[in-house]
Amino acid sequence: MAVKADIEDGEQIDISLRVTGTDEWDHDDIARKVQFEDVEGTPVELTVFHNNEASDFEWGVGRWYELENAVGNEFRGEMQLNAGYDLTVTPLDEPPAAAQSGESENSPAERSSGSDHSRSAKEAEPNEETEFVRGSEVTSEPRPTTDGGGELLHQQPLSEGNYLLQFELGELPELTVHEYELRATGRGGIDPDDFTNGIEGFTAKAANYYQSRIGSPVITADASQRCIYATEKLHGTISIHGYTVEPVHQGETALEARSYTNDGPLQEFVKQDVKRAVTGRFEVSGIDSIIEPTPQRTASSGLFEAYRKYKCRIRVDADGTVICGVNVAYHLESTFSAAEWVQRGHDIAGVNVEHDTDLYDSARTATVEEIVDMDYDDVLDGPGVPMSEYHERYVEQDVIDSMRESDPIIADLQYGSGEDSIFPQLLEYCKVIPTFDQLGRVDETFLNVIHNESRMKPEKRFNVVTSFVDLLGPTPYFGFDPIPQPTNAGYREHKTPNIPNLRFGDGKTGYYGAGGLERKGYGIYKAPESFDVIALYPKEEEDDARPYVLSLLNKLADYDASPTKFDRDTYELGSEFHYSQHAQKASDYDAALIVVPEKEEARTADYDDPYPEFKRQLGQLGVPSQMISVDSLGNSNYRGNICSSLIGKAGGVPWRIDEVPGDVDAFVGLDVTYDHATKQHLGAAANVIMADGTILASEAVTKQAGETFDEDDVANVIKHVLEIFAEEEGRPPRHVVIHRDGKFYLDVESLINRLDKARDLIQRFDLVEIRKSGNPRIAEYDESNSQFVIADKGVAFHVHNGEHSYLTTTGGKEGSPGTPRPLQIVKRHGSTDLDTLAEQTYWLSEAHVGSLSRSTRLPITTYYADKCADFAMNGYLTKGSVIRGVPYI
Repeated sequence: MAVKADIEDGEQIDISLRVTGTDEWDHDDIARKVQFEDVEGTPVELTVFHNNEASDFEWGVGRWYELENAVGNEFRGEMQLNAGYDLTVTPLDEPPAAAQSGESENSPAERSSGSDHSRSAKEAEPNEETEFVRGSEVTSEPRPTTDGGGELLHQQPLSEGNYLLQFELGELPELTVHEYELRATGRGGIDPDDFTNGIEGFTAKAANYYQSRIGSPVITADASQRCIYATEKLHGTISIHGYTVEPVHQGETALEARSYTNDGPLQEFVKQDVKRAVTGRFEVSGIDSIIEPTPQRTASSGLFEAYRKYKCRIRVDADGTVICGVNVAYHLESTFSAAEWVQRGHDIAGVNVEHDTDLYDSARTATVEEIVDMDYDDVLDGPGVPMSEYHERYVEQDVIDSMRESDPIIADLQYGSGEDSIFPQLLEYCKVIPTFDQLGRVDETFLNVIHNESRMKPEKRFNVVTSFVDLLGPTPYFGFDPIPQPTNAGYREHKTPNIPNLRFGDGKTGYYGAGGLERKGYGIYKAPESFDVIALYPKEEEDDARPYVLSLLNKLADYDASPTKFDRDTYELGSEFHYSQHAQKASDYDAALIVVPEKEEARTADYDDPYPEFKRQLGQLGVPSQMISVDSLGNSNYRGNICSSLIGKAGGVPWRIDEVPGDVDAFVGLDVTYDHATKQHLGAAANVIMADGTILASEAVTKQAGETFDEDDVANVIKHVLEIFAEEEGRPPRHVVIHRDGKFYLDVESLINRLDKARDLIQRFDLVEIRKSGNPRIAEYDESNSQFVIADKGVAFHVHNGEHSYLTTTGGKEGSPGTPRPLQIVKRHGSTDLDTLAEQTYWLSEAHVGSLSRSTRLPITTYYADKCADFAMNGYLTKGSVIRGVPYI
């Protein structure tokens, strides 16, 4: 009689097995996994897919079955079974004779191979592009602690210098894959409206189905043409949304790392391999969300837990070297229900939640829309049955009965991005996944603990990540065995010279704002042409506000920037309408200093918060305002930043860049507000910054409800601010560097063509993306003390075969609460080299006039554009008008 040892990969087998447990899956592909044992007591697992006739079969735990034409499948070295299309399942009245003689005395429940639910899968929903991993698959077996990487990190000598927090996985210079075209039969072609993202969504879903079936990597090739790549041959049809899909073999294709068009597919194959390497030991919803199964920290109240979460970024160099960058952060979750969150008096709208898999046997995450007036026995629109009856497949009957007897809180949950993904759910069946802001409102002490934990110094961060990387190998498909030491492979280092490159008054230069204005007393570079200032503060705070405002006047005098006129007045905390009247009185001034209550206090007070009303009214009047929180009164450390910001908002220049690398005339900063849920552009802001880092003008444009930005809008915003340059300088700019905050989601080639047609306004230009997140950290290795320390500002790593760099704009002598986060600079178009682009970006990060002692992480091009866009969206600026100075900082 056949046993597990007779199972062969890809071959059909007839075998008698006894059920020891079942695991129901809420997944697009997999219906359930059934745990068996053979006649020798060896565990065997069967995967049943939704498109199989056995998907609705009722398995009896402890009962024997004869499985005919089951298909063997080797997964991570373990033989399993898949339910093939010819599978026949026959219940057996008696155990096979071979099993009766060796029957164990243990009950089926005692031998169940199902593991405890330590936690459910977090952070991301199963989607068409990634394989979903259930929390019940996460093992609780001991593994090396993520704090134990120190010995690994230093097992081989490291030389003195700066390092990227990335690791070499192995080599993949070439990979031969099978190319398939997907053809759908039976309905006269595929209707793109049947799938999210149309034909591309269909192709991604099919690739995911086949990946789950064969247990090896499958990716999309040309999604728009229904083409996929597979590392193994595909057999048989699949069913997706009523379509029968057949893979038609187009031949073999060699993917080469040295090809500019092949590095993307190779990276996707590696991502799937790395994901499989961590599946089972971590909770995985993608290589950017790999969560440890046990918490690192638990709140003293027991209500919240924090888990380490790893994010991997894969890159395949032109020579085939596979590089994995790793970041570590914290993932928060609650130990109580979302219903308790409401009962504690907290707002639940917009809060992320997850199904509590101890109660609800389906691991999903969602965002709460609103609480609805609904009873548990009300009929659901889609299924057409009462909610309580629908839940019988996921919830124990005694729990359902208990909820019926109570008055459960029900809310609409957004499970996806479309309106058709909103469904009602009992909040008793969900747990809160709090953001840091939400956690702070409930448990500020634990929030402070997590903030301190997450700010890892370089030595600890590199140790933690190194230990994680050591667990990756060997990977199940490509057999990568990572070297647990950081590497700069594929990159060359470049440093921006550390020189006094900021110019203050009388042509004096210094290293940073406070050095020139405070320590050297140079005075500002340029005062506002007119500087009439009014100060407004609540009558209740007059005793504290008045002396503080006078100290600000003294500080302005120290900077050689005394107001040309100064007045002060008080206002009553009360209605927003009263604030409007005071704002109108300030319309004759060049700038306003306004003292306002602390934000959290105003949120819960019985008066209207004056901050937004003053900002909105003064912004529409064109009067820049500098807000001062009541909590800041008396704090002398803030006075320099307040005064410098006020000068800049009124059109003055506290300092400028002395020398900017490259032959650039001007920089343009561009920020487009992009809604990932709707995939629409909602607004844009652009600014023109002269080559010396002084801002010329800004403009912000927003759309009305239902309208979206397109390529024309962005091109017009850029051209408009360039017209301002031409008017100011009497000529168009010869060379402009355009910085985009994040990725160009628009068609870059089409945008380039549009700008090319405006040669009368822009003769030469570079398009550069400034990306803020997901970049590998940079730290300096101190060989004398055998540890990593904070790297200097201005350290850049340029890729050898590509057009991007990583740049540190903070750190060095400024210090840091953790390990500074570099920027990624991506050149999308232009002739300027990476060295120059990195140095320009660095010096522009030193030009922010609102911070005397610390650099901003971002260059003022994108930093100011982002601030300008936010102010415009909030109604703090006059929309569509040219903005002088920087009222939005």
